[in-house]
Amino acid sequence: MKTSVAVVVIALISTLGTSALPTDHGCSASQDNIQTRALTGPNGEPYIPGQFFDRFFMIIGENMDFWPVEAQSTFSNLWKQAPNGRLLGNYYAVTHPSQPNYFAHIAATTFGWNSDSVTNITGSESFTIVDLLEEKGISWAGYAEDYPITQGCYIPYAPEDANGTQVPHSYVRKHFPFVSFESIYTNETRCNNLYNAEMFWKHLKENKLPQFVYFTPNLLNDGHDTNASFFASYIQETWIDTFYYNDYFNARALNYISLDESGNTTGFNTVPGDNNNHIYAALWGGTLTNRGTYDKYDFNRYNHSSITATLEMNWWGETGLLGRNDTYAPCFAVPNDGAN
Repeated sequence: MKTSVAVVVIALISTLGTSALPTDHGCSASQDNIQTRALTGPNGEPYIPGQFFDRFFMIIGENMDFWPVEAQSTFSNLWKQAPNGRLLGNYYAVTHPSQPNYFAHIAATTFGWNSDSVTNITGSESFTIVDLLEEKGISWAGYAEDYPITQGCYIPYAPEDANGTQVPHSYVRKHFPFVSFESIYTNETRCNNLYNAEMFWKHLKENKLPQFVYFTPNLLNDGHDTNASFFASYIQETWIDTFYYNDYFNARALNYISLDESGNTTGFNTVPGDNNNHIYAALWGGTLTNRGTYDKYDFNRYNHSSITATLEMNWWGETGLLGRNDTYAPCFAVPNDGAN
């Protein structure tokens, strides 16, 4: 039997004391704007300071429930040991299958879509967080492992071999939402913000990563074609040292790791717990301030629209600028969760 979030809360209270649970449901406090050291994006863009953070990085795994992921030491240690790490213990994906969850990451809505098949979001609906970031002069980029081109918009569903067969365990379009939005795939300048993952490591080495980074592993590394243990090994071997010790992920930074959706769709929207799309999510980085033990745990109920809401609050001071679920979703509680 899987333990519910409520049981975890009770256990934590018993273990950690009787302090009040978090009451701050979003970015409502202010923080001095300390300018990050002079960094630029891939094209020399200046950094635009935010109220809470100057950089936001996100990386997404695939199709796993909360508990199998948290049971992996890589993920349980990430929020415990990373600089100012925090577990978002009550985080939920918004639907099934995968693709509409990825839409929600950057558009704060699924558009009612319920399929992984290729679709194009057109017209005014193709307005995303990218439009807001560019209006503010904030640099952004998407990086995908096994992306078949170095830079630009790759429109097909997946790369194919010489026989026309889909390359296994590789990149798939449904996990890289940018190329499904007309406002991006028809704009050459925006397409040039989409890269093969090898360019991520080049940009990191050159201190040229943009302020908003969206990273998509391939089907092998994200756990889709493997499992939580494989995903944990990939994160441990490829990312952990970089996460912990590189300035990009620490000074004035907020970083996010999560899944697109839970692995068990039985009873979706009817049964509490993992069957209701409960997924692992964690934050870390210099923008967070953990003043006590409880700040390591945040049990506010978040979902994928909280990403856009958090970005909006950080750089614009208000949410709902996309006019979708970002209007209602709580932004992540930074710099602390308000418990102490």
